Parts: sequence; structure tokens; C-alpha cells
Amino acid sequence: MKYQFRALRQDGRELVGQIESSSIRSAHRDLIRRGIRPMTIAPDVARRTSVARTKRKARRRDYIYVVKELHSLIAGGVPIAEAVSALVSATENPVLVSAYTDLNTRLRRGEKFSVAFRGCFPNYPIYIHRIIEAGELAGRLAEGLADAAAELEHEARIETEMRNALVYPVFLIGFGVLAILFIFLVVVPRFAAMFRGKYDAIPFLSYVVIAGGMWFHDHLLLSFALVAAVAITVVYVFREPEMRMRAREAVARIPFVNNWLIEIETARWAAVLARLMENRVPLLQSLELARTVMRSRDIQQRLVQVERAVRAGNAFAKGLDEYRFLPATALTLVRVGERSGNLADMMRSVASIYEEIVRNRTKAFLALVEPIAIVLIGGVIALVAVAIFLAITSINKVPGL
Repeated sequence: MKYQFRALRQDGRELVGQIESSSIRSAHRDLIRRGIRPMTIAPDVARRTSVARTKRKARRRDYIYVVKELHSLIAGGVPIAEAVSALVSATENPVLVSAYTDLNTRLRRGEKFSVAFRGCFPNYPIYIHRIIEAGELAGRLAEGLADAAAELEHEARIETEMRNALVYPVFLIGFGVLAILFIFLVVVPRFAAMFRGKYDAIPFLSYVVIAGGMWFHDHLLLSFALVAAVAITVVYVFREPEMRMRAREAVARIPFVNNWLIEIETARWAAVLARLMENRVPLLQSLELARTVMRSRDIQQRLVQVERAVRAGNAFAKGLDEYRFLPATALTLVRVGERSGNLADMMRSVASIYEEIVRNRTKAFLALVEPIAIVLIGGVIALVAVAIFLAITSINKVPGL
């Protein structure tokens, strides 16, 4: 295999070139024998950067495989740098090849794996980086990568379930919107021709519906431009972290949604905390790392208070109870875990309980979406029909017609 290298000659001048060898370690030895001191060695990825392949983006499943493959190689006793080099040569996706190459360079500069991995793969959720960092701190990097892969697969499975559950409601709402558009673009303009110049003789409801339909028909491009502007604004809001945080805080003020978001974050926090403690990370450090996965500023502040209480010598369960972070059932599990020395297992149980609560609440919400969508769409169609009917009956009562 060919490798690109940057090195220093004996006279101190820099040398950039290419060497063919069986591995990076072997290439390093070959350069040393030639009297050259290598600074960086990376696989030659020029053959992978064709125009056709550069258009292919890395998918979510690809990123899950990144963590799983790294775990398999490191757990098998392969040194980290060699594991990354092996993945460079085995990967076809140019995005991942570039990330692996950068990771390999950072590792050979002496960076910690977790720091280098976070810089090369910023697309992972923050809690994934925290799990990997905790595994490295505990000297159990392979186990940390396995835990990170398990969390990613679990999250992907939940999102797949949600997406499958939303297929029918989205299908229903989509066709309902198309039906309403058809009514306003085709049906209402045809009836509007009957009432032109006679709007003063029809009821106000009929006038609003017919005039609104005609305006939408006559300003179709403007209407779609407004819809596109709203869509672009929403995309911008969700791409900017600060705007996304403000939007989330605004949505969290809705009672039902607020409870739902808190339960989702609590389930994630408990799962990450359990993973960290299973990797033998001390409790205080686990709490600090797990807190960073929370998106709600209010919850983060409460967890900071819990950490201070634990640091002051109080029991973990007492701190959670004092700042009202968990309900009585979950607190009982935490107390039992502290007394028995199985706190990680109990936090795993807390995470499972909240995941089940979130799943049931989601199912209940989706069960309401269908009838609400049917009522709203049917109500709009019925409103248009009633408005046109009232207009026809009112016109027929005008003398001389």
C-alpha cells in the first residue's frame, strides 16, 4: 500500500513524498533506515477521490459502523493508529476516508483519542463523545466504543419506530392538504364567477371563503413564495444552535410537550450515566459528563445543584430528591442502588422506565393525530361547502334573478 509522508532530512530540511509499504509502522521503519525522521504518515487516498464518489455523503448507518468497526479492531488487540489506518484502506466513502486520515494524523501528533475523534467526527451527538471519553479515562476504550455503538443503534431504532408510526398520519394530512388546495384552486374560482358583482348579497362567511379562494388563486406564486420563506426560516432556526435552543424553550412552555421533553432528556441522561458508571468512571465525573447531554438549561442548572450536593458529601438520591429531579419511584431505585452498590444497574432501570413512558406518551400522541387531522381537514372542506351553499341560496332569493 502507498503512503504519503512528511519528514525531516538530517540537514533539517522538510521532505514530502510517497512510500510503498505493508503498514504505517513498516513505512515508519523504512524511513528511519533511510536517515529520514518522519513527522506524519498517512495512506494515499488519491485513488478514492474521484468525482463520482465525492458526491456520496455519509449516512447515519455509516457513522454507526465507524464506531462498531473501531471497537472490533481495538478489542481485537490492534493498536489505535493501525486500526484507523486499516479503516482508511477499507473505507470507500470519501467523507469517512478524509475523517479517518485526519484522525490518524491527530493521533500521531499525540492527541488523546477522544479529543481527536471529537474533532474529526463532530456530527455525533455530544453524549456519544462523552461515553467514548469516559471509556478512555477508565482505560476501557473498547468498551466505551461498544457502549457508544449500542446507544447509537438504540437511538436509530427509536427514530425508525417513530418514523414508521408517523407514516399514516403524514400521508393523511398530506392528502388532506392537497384536497383543500384543489378546492381553493379549482372549485372555489368556478363558483366565484357566479357571484361576481353580487358579493353584497351573500353572507359574510361566503364572502370570506370565496374572496380568500380567489386571492389564493390569483396570487399562487406569492403564496408559495411565502410558504417557502417560512420553510427556509424554520430550517435556519433549527441549524443555529442558539436559535434552536430558544425555539425549544418556547415549545417547552406547552404543558404536554414540556413533560414529554423532560422525560426524553431524563431517559437519555440516565442511560448515559449508567454507561459511564459501568465503565467505572467516578460518580462526580460521571454526573459532570452526563449533564452535558441535556439540552434544557433549566435541567442543567438543577443537575449542577445536585452535583454540588454530592460533592458536599450528601447521598446522590438525597440530592436528586432535594432538587426534585426524579419522581418517587425512580428515587427509590436510586436509593436501593446506592445501598447495594449497584447504582449503575438501577440507573439503567430508571432509563428503561422513562423510555417506556416516552414510548407510551408518543403512542398516545400519535393516536390523537389521526382523528384531529380528520376533524380539521373535514371541517375546512365542510366550511367551504356550507359557505358556497349559503351563497347560492342567498343569490336565488334576490328579486329579479
